[in-house]
Amino acid sequence: MRRRRETAFSSMDPRIDADHYTLFKLLDRMGTQRRASDIDELNPLLDQLLEHTFDHFTREEQMMRTWDYPGTVGHVQEHEAMRKAFIESLRRVVKGDQAVPAFIQHARESFTYHFETADMVFIHWLQMNRHTGTG
Repeated sequence: MRRRRETAFSSMDPRIDADHYTLFKLLDRMGTQRRASDIDELNPLLDQLLEHTFDHFTREEQMMRTWDYPGTVGHVQEHEAMRKAFIESLRRVVKGDQAVPAFIQHARESFTYHFETADMVFIHWLQMNRHTGTG
């Protein structure tokens, strides 16, 4: 079952929302590459996904710093752990040690969990503080 959080997720920042939407679209595109022989076609998508994810994390972290979000340090640490896990997963896919569908499922679940937990805490804080002039 595909989770369509990208359409329901709203960060109050159109760039962040577009990042999340694009991330899921890249995962969907990768889902069409299911065989080991598809790795040549998959590599450019893996590169795009890696670049997009890291750029997104950087933008989100900058937004948190701009608003003086008190949970920035912990959120940045979570992003760093996700970056490391993501790179390790990509290495396993490229080496053939992890199947593409398993990688896609794990990435989708990891990103969705992060959005539903850490990102939503930030968004809730932002909603409470952006309108009151604090932050």
